[in-house]
This record gives sequence, C-alpha cells and structure tokens, in this order.
Amino acid sequence: MGKDDHVPADVEALLLDRDSQISASRDELVGREGAWTGGSEAAEGYLRRVVAALNRVPELVVEHAEFGHYGSGCASFVDVFLARRDGSTRRVDPDGYTTVAGFSVELCRLAPIACILSPDKRSHHPDGRGYHSMPWLGAVTEMPIPGWEEGGDRISHVLDRHGITLVGPRLLSRPALPHLEIDTNLGDGPRYSIFDVWFHWMD
Repeated sequence: MGKDDHVPADVEALLLDRDSQISASRDELVGREGAWTGGSEAAEGYLRRVVAALNRVPELVVEHAEFGHYGSGCASFVDVFLARRDGSTRRVDPDGYTTVAGFSVELCRLAPIACILSPDKRSHHPDGRGYHSMPWLGAVTEMPIPGWEEGGDRISHVLDRHGITLVGPRLLSRPALPHLEIDTNLGDGPRYSIFDVWFHWMD
C-alpha cells in the first residue's frame, strides 16, 4: 500500500476521471459539492475563508497567500506559505532582505483538494524585490513534515473541517490522461502528471 492510500476512493476517482481531467485542464471547476458547485467566485471566497482558518492555527502564521495568479497568467491553485508564528524562522539581513523559512499549502481552485510542499524559504525586500520557489511535483510531500510537527498536524484538521482532501505524491505523480494539453510552466510535458492537471500555472 502506498503512503497516499488514505485519500478517499471518491476523491481519487474524481482526480483520475477522464472527463474531470479534461475539464480541469481547461480550468473548469469540477468539484461536485459545496462551494465548487457555485462557480469560480464562490470557490474563491470559500478558499479565502480557508486561508483565514489556517492563519488561526496557534503555532503558525500565513506569511503569504497568492490569490493574484502571481501577477499574471492563471493559476489553478492558491499558494499559501506558512511560517512559525513566534518569528523563529524569520531573518532580516543587512542588505534589507527578509528571509522566512516555512512550507506551502497549495489549495486547488478547481476541486476541494490540496497538497503540501516540502519546507522552503521566501525572501522579500522593501523595494519589492524578492524570491520564492514555484510549486512543482518534486516538492510535494506528506504530513507530518519533519521539524514542523508542532502546528503542522492542525493543518490537516483545518482542511478536513472545510471538506478539502490532502493528496500526496503517490497519487499526484501518476500519469495524466494521454495526449492531454495543459498550459503550464510547472510541468514537464508533453506527458503530464495528475499534479499538472490540478495544480498548473501559465505566465
């Protein structure tokens, strides 16, 4: 049994379904219940409430939530970067850059699923410069994240309460529907993965 076998059968079936993959590749919502049946605005508003709930986890703080599609193009997910609330993972350098260590939760806009990325760092400067890694399949990891157990376990509970299923690397690394076309800068087409279907971005 793979480590990702905790994903409910109906969710796995949705992610692997032919018609669902085709719709998701076109950025069409395919969630079959809740906010995802109410259209893009309803789903977006719901995800904002999810982010607010994540920001209430006592040990963690939402350092950044990217609802703006990285300023251009279109992202099928909201990138939520979490850090320690006590500031212990934040460093201000003499050159003015602030660097923060943390990890990301990727909330899919197309269906009630999410994935967790391995710990990484973000940096930003008062003049607007900065650096952060883009999501990619190789960064998808399982919970709990070593070193982030405190607070990290609450992330799953928040998502569960909001009807969002965490999906891990075993399922997301499976091949997508053959000949599927996905506009994404995050994948390695022409053969895409299930990750690419549900978590894609094109500048």
